[in-house]
Amino acid sequence: MIFLNKIIKVLVIMNLSNVVFTELYGGILLILITGIIAVLFVNDFIRKRMVLECRKVLRNKERIFKIAVDNETANYLINNSNQELYRVDENISKKNNVIRYKLCLKKKSFDFYLKKENLWNYKVIAIKMY
Repeated sequence: MIFLNKIIKVLVIMNLSNVVFTELYGGILLILITGIIAVLFVNDFIRKRMVLECRKVLRNKERIFKIAVDNETANYLINNSNQELYRVDENISKKNNVIRYKLCLKKKSFDFYLKKENLWNYKVIAIKMY
């Protein structure tokens, strides 16, 4: 009888420790999943801010002439500035603090070169049609 009581006590302790470990690992997993979702949300928000800045540039014709690489690019952008910009691929490259973002306008593809001003704001410094 004493032996049976000891076995029951050991099983109860083991079950409680299993519950504690399950709660601990479940909490860690929940924090990890929340962190991943937060990173994905911030990444999507940053990309939307970049596209918003590119659209804002297309509304200003004087600025288009200043930052367009050549006259052909500037003329095409001015003639089609009322069209919607859209992404072709998700490739964004960064070199020397300049971000190259590929966007399309109508049927032409463009490289928008952006410079990061702070965490949320970007400034378009050049546009190149290819």
